[in-house]
Amino acid sequence: MKKIISAALLLAAFASAHAENFNFSYAFEDGQAITGSLSGHLVGDLLDGVSNVHINFNGNDYTGALVGASWDASTHDWNSAAGAVISTNAAKNNFIFADADPQHAVGSINNYFYFVNSNDASIGNQAFAVNYNTGDVAFDQPTQNATWSLVAAPVPEPSSIAMLAAGLGVVGAIARRRKQA
Repeated sequence: MKKIISAALLLAAFASAHAENFNFSYAFEDGQAITGSLSGHLVGDLLDGVSNVHINFNGNDYTGALVGASWDASTHDWNSAAGAVISTNAAKNNFIFADADPQHAVGSINNYFYFVNSNDASIGNQAFAVNYNTGDVAFDQPTQNATWSLVAAPVPEPSSIAMLAAGLGVVGAIARRRKQA
């Protein structure tokens, strides 16, 4: 019984140590839409440790692992080492997610979505998405939070976790009873 309770507590601690899941969306002025999900830790209004990115553009999922980067105003290029800057505040966004490294594999990218707010005249404020596999392309010059949304994904209710722990306790009690018999 103690082992089962210990395992349940370890599982709960392990789950809380993982990153949170977030859903995001961007609606272009022409009606096209990006939706997706990712994992990370919200620190203020910025997402830290971004991973597990999934993007859907006009109903079509981007394929392959997506690489994140941010726009570097000093080099006028994407910086993969710096990672993506994602915020609940659209004015702070500076990211690209592509199916190949946007800094080193420009010719082999089939899908990407970028959202940049920069004082760099070579890029400025832009949201751009393309899926070369389907031919979908969208472009905007976004303003503040007009159409950007980043929210925490729904998580199981505490009662679900309590029911799981209770179920494990019942299984442990039955196993203990059988062992004694």
